[in-house]
Amino acid sequence: MGLAASQGRLLMLTARKSDIEFKIQTINQRRTCLAQQSSQLIRQYVNAMYQTDDTSILNQTTTTNPDGTTTTVQNDVGALPGFIFSTSVTQTAIPTGDYETQMALVQSLDKELELRTRDLDTQHKEVETEYDAVKKVIDKNIEISFKTLG
Repeated sequence: MGLAASQGRLLMLTARKSDIEFKIQTINQRRTCLAQQSSQLIRQYVNAMYQTDDTSILNQTTTTNPDGTTTTVQNDVGALPGFIFSTSVTQTAIPTGDYETQMALVQSLDKELELRTRDLDTQHKEVETEYDAVKKVIDKNIEISFKTLG
């Protein structure tokens, strides 16, 4: 293979390698979104089971009294500092079957994306191997060309 052909092949391999890396990044982003959805499903299920809202924990103020006891007060997010309001959230229970069905769907999608990532990783390794081989051919070709001139 000539130097120009080798250089063209190297450029094509570089483009293919970049495409594969982009696809892997896209799949990883999708898996991150699935993890967030899974977390949200779990949070909704647990909140429904205990009939609480875990986001209310963020608005709580806990103080320690001089006698060693602690007092937790619910703060209203929009309230002025120093004014304390109590809020409560009621939620409807999520049926267990729906939760399990939704989690199974999320897990199957995640598994499918994981398999696709493995396939792309294999392709990426193959392209890297071929890239290295073509790079060596170019280096040898350049070395031979300059030995002839020098």
